[in-house]
Amino acid sequence: MSAPALDRLFIGVQPCGLVYCDRSRGGGDYLRLAFLPFRTLHLQWEGEDMPADMRSAIEQDAARMAEKRGQQYEVSACGQTVTLGQ
Repeated sequence: MSAPALDRLFIGVQPCGLVYCDRSRGGGDYLRLAFLPFRTLHLQWEGEDMPADMRSAIEQDAARMAEKRGQQYEVSACGQTVTLGQ
């Protein structure tokens, strides 16, 4: 991942998946770029107009998560977990 992409990429943990956002764009909220559901681990793109470095950074992180299929993943500060890919 390039440094500019890392500086702009926000990865938020939601109860049912990860949301990937560009923190440099948006009016009040970050611009949502993609979503990775914990159940399927199939990346869902939100838009077509994103720089190649952002797309690459998101794909790399989604691949890292897919490698953890079957493992527990913590989704909250109080210790709630989900099983990735189920």
